[in-house]
Amino acid sequence: MCIHLSKNPGRVLTNSRDECRRAKPACTHAYLFALTVCLLGVGCFQDSTAQHSAFLPLNYQSTFQTVRTCRLVVPHSNQYQLVFANAIAADQYTAGIYPLPAGSVVVAEQHGNDASCNNLLGYYLMAKENPGYDTAAGDWHWQELDVNQRISQDGHLTTCSSCHAKPPCSDFLCSPP
Repeated sequence: MCIHLSKNPGRVLTNSRDECRRAKPACTHAYLFALTVCLLGVGCFQDSTAQHSAFLPLNYQSTFQTVRTCRLVVPHSNQYQLVFANAIAADQYTAGIYPLPAGSVVVAEQHGNDASCNNLLGYYLMAKENPGYDTAAGDWHWQELDVNQRISQDGHLTTCSSCHAKPPCSDFLCSPP
């Protein structure tokens, strides 16, 4: 059994399966069109809010190692930064052995003009992808995150890689530990 609207206002018809197949209510076409648009990703199932970075665990401060203490970074809008790296990157980063391997993640907490690094404003993140991801940028994946670790910029960010490609940077990492 199926139910569809009759062409007569206020009347609902209940038909057998064969009658339903033959029946073509006007709303069926609109429904199928709307369903198709949604399934193609135009928006009905998508969350319009920014997503959390897959590279940065929520508990990164306990799972990543601090590789650079709080210091002023002039090229990053005169903001104080505190830098962490995951286990893949930490030892090589602190020893200055470059390039870092694929799977490395380096994240800089942004603290504005707070020299004690207690006023978190957001993050800059670099994640080393497999060779071929972006050879011009050392295969680094770049992200800018808000204070809630949600992505505001993501991917091949030339605003990041163009500065990080210049000396004294090594493997696009610009500040010694």
